[in-house]
Parts: sequence; C-alpha cells; structure tokens
Amino acid sequence: MQLLINIVDVKRFCNKINDHPGILVMVILLLLPFALFVNLGLLPLLSDEPTRAIVTLEMILSGNYITPTINGDFYYNKPPLFNWILAGLVHLSGLKNEFIFRLPTVISLILIALTIYLFSKKSLGKTAAFAAGLMLITSARVLFWDSFQGLIDVTYSLVTLLSFAALYSFSERRNWLAMFVITYALAATGYLMKGLPSLAFQAISLTVWLLHEKSLRKLFTWQHMAGVAIFLLITGSYYFAYLQTNSLQDVFSTLLDQSNRINDKEGSFLSWFSHLLIFPFEMSYQFAPWTLLLLLLFNQRIRKAIINDKFTRFNLLIFASNIIIYWISADMRPRYLFMLFPLLFMILAKAYMASEDVKFRLAKIIGVTIRVIAFAGSFSMLFYLFWNETSKLPWVWMIVPVLFLISISAAVLTLKLPKQQLLLLIIVLLSVKTGFNTFNLPARYNSYPDAGYRKGEITAGQLAKGCETFILGDTPFNHDASFYISRETGRVITRTWELSNNQACYITDEKNLANFANKMRKYEVLHQFTIKLNETKLFLIKK
Repeated sequence: MQLLINIVDVKRFCNKINDHPGILVMVILLLLPFALFVNLGLLPLLSDEPTRAIVTLEMILSGNYITPTINGDFYYNKPPLFNWILAGLVHLSGLKNEFIFRLPTVISLILIALTIYLFSKKSLGKTAAFAAGLMLITSARVLFWDSFQGLIDVTYSLVTLLSFAALYSFSERRNWLAMFVITYALAATGYLMKGLPSLAFQAISLTVWLLHEKSLRKLFTWQHMAGVAIFLLITGSYYFAYLQTNSLQDVFSTLLDQSNRINDKEGSFLSWFSHLLIFPFEMSYQFAPWTLLLLLLFNQRIRKAIINDKFTRFNLLIFASNIIIYWISADMRPRYLFMLFPLLFMILAKAYMASEDVKFRLAKIIGVTIRVIAFAGSFSMLFYLFWNETSKLPWVWMIVPVLFLISISAAVLTLKLPKQQLLLLIIVLLSVKTGFNTFNLPARYNSYPDAGYRKGEITAGQLAKGCETFILGDTPFNHDASFYISRETGRVITRTWELSNNQACYITDEKNLANFANKMRKYEVLHQFTIKLNETKLFLIKK
C-alpha cells in the first residue's frame, strides 16, 4: 500500500511539473547567478583580455578616450566603444580588477538570453523561447570558456543580435524608417566596437530579408538614406574627434586587415580547403549539446514546419547568409559566431517542438542522448570529491552533494518528462558549471603558472610606484605585464631607447641590460620576475 502511495505521489509530482514548467524555470533562474558569477574574477587575465584591459587602463590614466593606445603607442585594431564600457564600469565601481573587466560579458550573456526570449516567445511560446534563450549560455564553448572572459565578442554579439531582431520586428510592421534608423544605429554601435564586420552583417541581412519580402526597392528610398545618415553621423562624429589628435592614415587599413579572415596564418590552400570540410563538425562540437537537435532537420515534416513559419524562416535566412563569410574564412574562431548561433537555436527550439508530434527514429535517439548527457553530467561532479586538486577545498563535501542532488533529480525527470527535457538538461548544465566555477577554477588557479606571473608583475608595479617607468630597448613585453604594472604604478608605461631620466625605473631583459650596462654605470635591481611571453625573465632596475 505504501509503495502504491509513493508511486502515485511521484506521478502527481511529475504531472505537476509537466503542467507547470515555470517550476523548472525558477530552478534555472536560481542556478544562473551561481553559474555565471562564482569565482568570475579569480583567474588572471587570459587570452585577449589583457589587451582590452590595458587599452582601457591607458585611457583612464591618460584621460585620452578617443585615440586608444598600448604602452603609449596608437592601437588601431579595434575602435574604442567596448573600452568606454569598461572604463565606465571602472569609474562607477572604483575597481580595476578581473571581475570588473569580465562583468560586461556576463551582463551581455544575460541580455542575449532575454533578447532571444522576448524576440521568439510569440512564435515559440514562453517555455521554448526560454529554453532557446539559455542555449547560448549553456553551449559547451560559452559555458566552459567564454562566459568568464572579458572579451568584446559577447557584448558585440548582443548589439548585432538586437539589430537582427529590429530588422524583423519593424519590417513586419512595415515601419521602414524605424527599421533602417535603428538597424543602422546598432550597426554603427557594433562598428565602434569591432569595425567592419558590422557593415557586412548589415548589408547582407538587409539585402537578403528585403529580397525575401519582395521589398528590395526600399533600399532606394529616403528612409534607407536616413538610416545611412545615422550610421555616418555616429561614426563620423567619432572620427572627427579622432582627427583632432591623430591622422586616419593607418586606421582603416588596420581595420580591413583585422576583418580579413579568408586566409589562415600559413595561407596554404590545403589548410583552407580542410577548414571548409571541418567547419560544420567543429561548430557542432563547439556549440554542443544543442547542435544535437540538428538531426531533427532530417525529417521532412519538421523542415516543413520551420519553412512555413515566417519567424523561423527569417532566422534561417539570416543565419545561412551570414555564416557563409565565416565558413570560407580559414582564420576563424568560434566566438566570432556568437551573434549567429542564437538564430540557429531558435530554429532548433522550433524543430524540437515540431518533433513532439512526429514519430521519428532520430528524435528518439536525440532523447536518449539528452538523458545520457544529463546523467553523465550529474555523476561527473562527484569527481571533485576524489580529485587531489579539489578534494580538500573548503565546502567541497557540502556543495558537491547539493549540486549532485539537483542535477541527478533533473536527470531522472528526463526519463519521466520528455516534453521538458530541454529545461531539465539546462538545469544539469548550470549545476555542472556551478561546480566547475567553485572547484575547477581554483584548482586551475593553484596549478597553472599564470598566478605566479601576475604576482611578479604586481610586485614590480608596486616597487616602481612613484617613479616614471619605461620598457628598455626591444625588451619583450606582453599586455598582461603592461596592465598589471601600469595599474600598480598609476602611470602609462612606454618604451624608450634612451637613459635620459636618472629618476626613472626601467624594465629590461638580460640582453638589453647588457647592452645598456655601460651607459648606466651603476644600477640597482629592484625586482626580478617572469612574464608569460615565452617565459621571459625580466628585471626592474633603477639607475
């Protein structure tokens, strides 16, 4: 009798969740801050983060927010809008740490999810739109790498995705003036972040969609000219200010070079051709597990459901027409596609909804695979209890069991509630990411040499505080060291080939120290440290 009561209670519980998916939504919203914010500022600056940080810091220290510099030399690779955002956060918080420089990424991810939800809920329904909104955050590439890095790409993708949404929404209302003005204003915003890619997105998306709508003639109207004028006004205002302090001679050629990704560094035809073949599989891997749903498109009824829906047809056209540029570009990184994959995820959410009414063998395989991933993700967290790097970390024996209980419960429910599998898998993935943040990142911090590099650079900056600091000769010097030393000294560090300042501090390697030793006669080595660039040993000296 008791067993029967328990079975009835479980069935009633499952029916309640199935009828009220908002319960799962609440669990996701509770997990999301932990998955995105825990230990966000723990690791030293990674990848291209130091570049964004040093450009921002030199803006603040010099008071020059128009012409970006690194070590006092003009920096042409990116326009400064993203650095203005970072500088604004620094001024608001009074902090210049890793958390602040990564905060725009997390905020932008949340806003991308919200944009997807608001943009797609009419077509997909609230539950599927919510799931689609979380797919980018919980895709493998973003979840375990880009979500805790302070790079331009996520914020830039938010701006570009908003432009896509404005294109569809205002074209549907036949409000052509608003469509052109808003999309061009967003294109200008994107241009001031990353340069020429925004022009390509704008041109391709407008042409393809207006051609589909049989409204290509709108490109030759005053409304379109008004949009172009807005773009020129925004970007032209910036370059007018730029001309007050520097010429534009190297600006556009550098932006063009930065946007040219057709050839890789080797430039061989074979590597380019292999990229063409590998690209779809690599992107499927990078944005797993949600790219698994691509298998649904092999069903004719599901494809028909997508094509017949104008909203998903828009997403398909914009995704397919814009991704071609990256498909043929050998020098391509997955983070360049963050603005396009939300379009694909909305298509896949629609396909998943359509698959509920279709008896399709691949759909069953997808369901089984989702369950396997859910259970594998849940049990993977138990590894932290026995891994030497994490088993003795504080709270591990309390936090891991809690996260395991949450995720294994969601995994079990995937067996009972196939209609809610997407939300349940998101719960598992966010639980896994919370465990990753709480234990994997500290283990990495303790094991990797990056923290040692940062410590040495910070010490150098503290010892050089109060004196003007120069990089001596052709001493190798990376952006990591530039940022941490400049932050501590409160000064822009520039390169010099002269020893004219007797009160200055100099950063040098062994070669330059030997070359300049006869000119310095007497000098004091204040600090010896190693930077990440080829593990170069540097010296902080003073005459």
